[in-house]
Amino acid sequence: MKNKLIILFWTLVLLFPLGCNKPNTDPYSIQKENGKIILAYKAFGDFLNSDKSWESYKALLLDAYPEVQEVHKRQLEWGVIDSVKFPNEVSKYKPEDFESYFSQYDNKTLNYLYDSIIQKSHTILAPVTDKQVDLCFFLPYGSCFVVPETDKNTIYISMLINPAEVEKIMAHEYGHVLHFERRPEEPLTLKREIVAEGMAVYLTNQIIKNIKVSNSIPFMSENSFDWCMENEQTIKDSIQPELNDTTMQLFIRYISDGSFAKPPEGFVQKTGYFTGYRIIEACVNQGMLLEEICSLDAETVISKSNYFH
Repeated sequence: MKNKLIILFWTLVLLFPLGCNKPNTDPYSIQKENGKIILAYKAFGDFLNSDKSWESYKALLLDAYPEVQEVHKRQLEWGVIDSVKFPNEVSKYKPEDFESYFSQYDNKTLNYLYDSIIQKSHTILAPVTDKQVDLCFFLPYGSCFVVPETDKNTIYISMLINPAEVEKIMAHEYGHVLHFERRPEEPLTLKREIVAEGMAVYLTNQIIKNIKVSNSIPFMSENSFDWCMENEQTIKDSIQPELNDTTMQLFIRYISDGSFAKPPEGFVQKTGYFTGYRIIEACVNQGMLLEEICSLDAETVISKSNYFH
């Protein structure tokens, strides 16, 4: 009996590590040292080769990938998709309409994007936590954003975005990660958003070498940036009275792009990004370190910048 117990004990000891180190079972993810690259767009490819029912869409994407569920939720909140119409729309998707997106990147390119941006970013601004960083590429939705969570940060990038822009998007969103883990909690306001976007734009310009400031703002053309430079005082006069706005208007007027944006008459889109960049630039020009700027609330950053004076 004693021998049997000894054998059972050592059997459990040997098996225990196997249960604690399960290999990655998701074929559509690349494991990284401190996170993973989630190829959720490939699951969308599986949907295109299915019966294309709403049930299949939910099973293959929304239920299988919490990340796609998050993107779907945001698209509904932003009014990009309609909860009633969308299930019928996905049933009409054709594989040939998405074919080019599935060969946009190989694993080597994706690994380089993830590794190089994080490595370069840490030479500019070191992280203060060891949170996991996940990077999710998805279809069929558009957009890009980052979601800071308790135990990890997830960067979302649509495959619909031009590959030439993706390095900049990755740097911008990871810049948000480095900023958000330092800044104090504060409620949503226009001033909070322009400082956040301005810091991400500034960091992008530092992380990616030889990129012009006019090309550091995601989805803003050089002509639009030039318009901002020429009309900076007009932008200041419009934004300053609205700095404490807490409604969706702040996004529509100064942050968003595309069909969702409705900037002030005569304005280009995304002037909040431009203003935020100029605020951060003013702070740096006064000798403030990025670590200090990131640790301050938006009101203090704007005050120290003297941008509106």
